[in-house]
Amino acid sequence: MDFRGKRANDYPDRAILKFRSAKTVTIVLLCCLSAVCAYANDGVFYAAGNQLIPITETDISIKKEVLTINRAGDHLEVTVCYEFFNPVGEKELLVGFEAVSPYNSNIDPFAMFPNHPHMRNFKVTMNGEPLSFDIALVENIRYNNKDNSVPQYYVNGHIENWTKQRIEDSLAAWDYPPGLPVDYVYHFKAKFRPGLNIVQHTYEYDLSFTIGEEFYFPYVLTAANRWANRQIDDFTLNINMGDRESFRIKQTFFNSTGDWTINGTGMVTDCHWEGWDTVQNGVIFHIHKGGISFHKQNFHPDGELTVAKDELITTLWNSRNGEQDLSTEEKLINGIKTQYFALDTLFVTGFFEEAPRFSPIQCRILRNLPFAYHGYKFKDKKLQHFFESTKWYIRNPEYKGETEALSEKEKAWVKFWSK
Repeated sequence: MDFRGKRANDYPDRAILKFRSAKTVTIVLLCCLSAVCAYANDGVFYAAGNQLIPITETDISIKKEVLTINRAGDHLEVTVCYEFFNPVGEKELLVGFEAVSPYNSNIDPFAMFPNHPHMRNFKVTMNGEPLSFDIALVENIRYNNKDNSVPQYYVNGHIENWTKQRIEDSLAAWDYPPGLPVDYVYHFKAKFRPGLNIVQHTYEYDLSFTIGEEFYFPYVLTAANRWANRQIDDFTLNINMGDRESFRIKQTFFNSTGDWTINGTGMVTDCHWEGWDTVQNGVIFHIHKGGISFHKQNFHPDGELTVAKDELITTLWNSRNGEQDLSTEEKLINGIKTQYFALDTLFVTGFFEEAPRFSPIQCRILRNLPFAYHGYKFKDKKLQHFFESTKWYIRNPEYKGETEALSEKEKAWVKFWSK
C-alpha cells in the first residue's frame, strides 16, 4: 500500500479584481481562487477547484449555476454551466481563472511550462462560441501579505507575467517550501451582451491526498457572493465519485443531511470525525451506485466545499470508540465496517514489520468483501450478520455472486485471500 500523505489545509477565497470605468467597455479581472497553504513534507497538493469572480460593482448577476464534479480515477472532471444576466449594454471583461501552484508534487513544474502541471483540458465557451485564452505565471499570493482585494500582478492595465528565467532565479535566491513562487492565471476576454449570457467552463485536475486520507479536494463556493445579486439565484451541485465509494463532506454551506439527494442507491449519515483536520464535522456518503446532488434557490454560500476519504490504515492511528485495546487485526476488521475502501492486496504486508495474523473468520470476511460490495446476500449467517452491521452494505437482489461481475482488482483480492 502506498502510504502517501499531507496535512490538510483550508482554501479561503481571495478574489482579486481590477476595474476600469467606461461607458461601453469594462475590464475586470475575475480570479477564481487564491489559496493559503500550510506546507508540509508528508503529502502532495495538486490543485483546487475554482469559480469565476467579478468585481462587486458589476451589474451582472448569476441567475443559475450547475456545478458538476465527476471523479475519473485519480483526477476530477469539472463542468460549470453559468447563466449570467447583464441588465445594461454590452461589456467586454478580462476574465481570469487562478490556479494555485502545486507543492510536494513529483512532476517537474516546468515540464509543461507555462501550463499548470496538474490541470488539463481547460476550455471556456460563451453563448456557444469557444474563447481563446492565455496563461500567465504571476507572483504567488501565498507569499504576499498585501491587501488581496487588488492583485499585485495586474499593473497599469496588464498582467505582470513571470518568465521561466525569473522563476529559476527566484528559486535559486531563496529556499522556497516544496513549491513554486508563482501561481497560474488562465485569462481571456469575454463580451457580455445585454440580457442572458451562457458560459460553460470545463477543466480537469488531479486529486490531492493527505496522510491517512485516500484523497481530498477543495472547491471555492463563496466567490459567487461577489456578483451583483450577492448570490446564485438557482444553484445545483452534482458530485459523482464512482460506484461503491465512501466520502465525507465538510458541513459549511449546508445545514444537514436532508439538504442532499442521492441519485442512485446509497446511504448518508452525520459524521463527527476526530483526528484528521480536512473534514471533521459534516456528512459521510456511502454510494453503492450513482452520485449526489445539492440544490438551493437564492444560494448565498458561507463556506467552501471540501471532500475527503480516509484510508483503511487510518484506523490504526485514529482509533475511536474504545478501540485502543483491540488488536491490529480487530482494528482493521472494524475499520472495514465504517466505509467502502479501495481493495489493495498489499495493505497488510506493505506497512507492518510482521503481517497481521487473521483468524479463519476474519480471512473469510476479507475474502468476501468484494461480493458484499456488490450487494450479495450470504447464506452463511455469520458473514451476512457482519456485513449487515457495516455502514455501507446494501442488498442487491439482482447480484448472484458471479465472479465474472468483479473487476480485475477485486478478482485479485479474492485470489489473495483464498490462500
